[in-house]
Amino acid sequence: MEYEGLLLEKKGYVAVITLNIPEKLNPLTKKTIMSLARVTNDIALDDEVRVVIVTGAGRGFCSGADVSAMTNPESVYASRFERIQVTGYPHADAFPRLNKPVIAAINGPCVGGGFSLALSCDIRIAADTAKFGLSQVARGLVPDYGMTLYLPILIGVSRTFELIYTAEIIDAEEAKKLGIVSRVVPGEQLMTAAMELANKIAQQPPFSLELSKKIIWRSLLDNLSRQLDLESLAFQICIGTEDHRKSVQAFLNKQPPPKFTGK
Repeated sequence: MEYEGLLLEKKGYVAVITLNIPEKLNPLTKKTIMSLARVTNDIALDDEVRVVIVTGAGRGFCSGADVSAMTNPESVYASRFERIQVTGYPHADAFPRLNKPVIAAINGPCVGGGFSLALSCDIRIAADTAKFGLSQVARGLVPDYGMTLYLPILIGVSRTFELIYTAEIIDAEEAKKLGIVSRVVPGEQLMTAAMELANKIAQQPPFSLELSKKIIWRSLLDNLSRQLDLESLAFQICIGTEDHRKSVQAFLNKQPPPKFTGK
């Protein structure tokens, strides 16, 4: 089966999902979002797959929301609150709810919603060229796709606020120090390291892996639905502001950030 915006490849017990819009650093377009929901459903029913690796094509992991789509009134980003809830987040809990371990192999820029996607995986390995950042506030928006739950748990509230408020970009080594990723490897060794780990995990009893994952994620998932609702509501408020519109236009026109007015 083909999935728009991503590729699925199986290597023994391991399924590799590759976000595949490399010319834009693999943004979360509406089609990609829906494909992520479908591919995880398909993998969940495939008994031959025991572990999943998620990575990006080209030089990026995931650039987050497709900023160019934010000016389109028909896009998921500019739609009503109810439509965002229905179509905007079907992938946000896809990896936590998947009945198999998921490894993020972060090969390059991992920002905004792409950062959230990586945090929704069970394990994260980064190439030494990977970069991490939260750009939403700089676009007049709020962290989304579950970021407000995932990041404070990993790195604490204070550092989370600093990353959100400043839109600071951190490198792979800093991400490792903060506990965002478990290891950093040379870029050319990333997929080898991810496959070695995946194959090691795949040798364990499948039911034990599935139940261990469910136990750990259960309490987090109970809170995730609430956080997604709050993020969606805040997002809907923000996309109607002048600050958001000016920020998006400046970004698309490659201009300096505008002077924000709070309107």
